[in-house]
Amino acid sequence: MSSRLFRRPSPPRAVHQLLPRLAQGDAVGNQVRLLQRLLRGWGYASDIYAPEADAALKGEVRPPSRYAREADRHSVLLVHHSFASGLVPVVASAPGRVALVYHNITPSFLLGRFDRRLAAACERGRDELEVLTRRADLAFAYSDFSAAELRAAGVPRVERLPFAIDWEAFDAPPDPTMRARFDDGMRNVLFVGRGVPSKRLEDVLRVFAAYQKLYEPRSRLLIVGELHRDSAYGTWVHTVRQLLGVERVHILGRVGQAELSALYSVAHVYLSMSAHEGFGVPLLEAMHRRVPVVAYGAAAVPETLGGAGLCTFTREPMEVARLLAMLDADAGLRARFVDAQSTRVARLQAEATPEVLHTHLAPLFEDGAQSAHSGPPPPVDLVCPEFDAAPDSAPAQVAHRLLQLLRPTGGARLLTVRTPPGVPPAQTPPGAARAVHPADLPGDTDGPSLSSALEMALRVGTARTVLLAERPCLSEASLGRIAPRTVAVHFARAPEPWTATLRSHLGPHLLDPGEGGSDRVAALLAERLQKR
Repeated sequence: MSSRLFRRPSPPRAVHQLLPRLAQGDAVGNQVRLLQRLLRGWGYASDIYAPEADAALKGEVRPPSRYAREADRHSVLLVHHSFASGLVPVVASAPGRVALVYHNITPSFLLGRFDRRLAAACERGRDELEVLTRRADLAFAYSDFSAAELRAAGVPRVERLPFAIDWEAFDAPPDPTMRARFDDGMRNVLFVGRGVPSKRLEDVLRVFAAYQKLYEPRSRLLIVGELHRDSAYGTWVHTVRQLLGVERVHILGRVGQAELSALYSVAHVYLSMSAHEGFGVPLLEAMHRRVPVVAYGAAAVPETLGGAGLCTFTREPMEVARLLAMLDADAGLRARFVDAQSTRVARLQAEATPEVLHTHLAPLFEDGAQSAHSGPPPPVDLVCPEFDAAPDSAPAQVAHRLLQLLRPTGGARLLTVRTPPGVPPAQTPPGAARAVHPADLPGDTDGPSLSSALEMALRVGTARTVLLAERPCLSEASLGRIAPRTVAVHFARAPEPWTATLRSHLGPHLLDPGEGGSDRVAALLAERLQKR
């Protein structure tokens, strides 16, 4: 990572915010409006710049095109980023300092099967993130999971910001009509979230079908969130529902806060099988309302739960359904989980007081300091997601041998994915550099071995790259970006779609070693690196 200087010569007089759209009730919009109130209370001028806003909020935003004229060199611009925005030119021309607030971007591989347009927008958002991280002097994230991606992108200073929530907004009086509709003695399973492929509503349906058929016939599934019936994903969800033959599934769409309060008040359990969460506000809302949570432990979900709730690392419907039934069968166990969730919420509330937030935002208000200087990185990035999790696998064995071979020529940096808790890391040769990144999905999945942080490190890197992976570990867009400097190995156990993707992007630089052992494969790679 190169050295970068904070560019602000004196403390700011204004801290403004920029985002693509200010939406009512949206998690990002709520954070922006809360931060504005705090900043103004601390004595700073603070406006919100956004090209779009909900009708009720249009009076709270200013056009981004005016920012360069209205700000000065003493201003700070907080850029909120979670999706393709088209706002990079505004940031590039902004006077003063720029700080990034990263809300995370859904990996495109979770979306492309059903919604290529949404997947492409997420890829554009990731392209924009690269540019923003080069412009930003510092960055904030609401989870360590998101912060890891920023650090991998080379941001000089990254701070984890407590997630401040307007808890009183959660406590709107329940709508009596909605409450009466579902308060009838049935076991209500609730999910709240957008109807997009990454939320895995089909998995919610599969778990509920197993629960209803094996454990609790008098149960009902309530799904809250916009799901377009005529979209590819909406059609798929409704098809899965019909094939499962499940009864009493209510897809309610978007609801108001009073109706949502009513649904939480009648919920017996909150179920999430989402494959990606940068934080997960509905999880907190369920815990706040003393509804036990069962959630798939992808991305930042375990961090958000903080040891409360039931975090599952399997998508097997019968296994997850058994957890729902366990909460039904043991009232004492259920009470202990609910109490643990309340303790977690209280801890988050204590972390997000105005005084604590001011402390975490202190880098915005300082005179600035020089970022730490780091030496040049090794000339080769060796990517092996399975190095620690499967040290006896063919990719890990080749990686270990190649690290030894490259040591006399300047060495290599091993990029791998963090193993689940309790699994010790594998040994690397003496002196080998190592960068460990959090996994997006739990380690038991047979799907992609993906890490958004690892992917970002490769996208911003310039070193020659060796890709050693039996499973997909990069999006096609990212693989295309790094292809000119990359060699890879076709492993016998790799699924054909992954091999075909590698072949289409790497061509002759995808090596097929045949029956060769790790020593021979490593030697071939070392030789190819000299020519690449």
